[in-house]
Amino acid sequence: MAQVSLTINGRDYRIRCDPGEEDRVRALGTILDAKAHVLAGRLGHVSEGLLMVMVGLTLADDLAEVTRDRDEIRARLEAVGDAADQAEAQERLRHDADDRAAQVIESMARRIEGLAERLERP
Repeated sequence: MAQVSLTINGRDYRIRCDPGEEDRVRALGTILDAKAHVLAGRLGHVSEGLLMVMVGLTLADDLAEVTRDRDEIRARLEAVGDAADQAEAQERLRHDADDRAAQVIESMARRIEGLAERLERP
């Protein structure tokens, strides 16, 4: 198991992680540290535990917002997909109608030609 050193709000922590995950854990630690600094600046002197709870709540709020946005985007994409499916179905119907119309016109043309031949016979 790998180990990473993180500094969050001026305190050092040693965190274990799976091999290959070190850079990701460091990046996440950087996010935590940035949130902690912002909140510490706003809240003033608070206990480390309360600060970490506030950091957790802030991150949970960020996650909830991103999740809501993702769900709205998925709903919009589904609506677009449904509209695309409907448009495709309508296009198939138009194509089928065009094919049927062409067949009817060809049939009528053959009948007219047949009638014309009969009329031309003495």
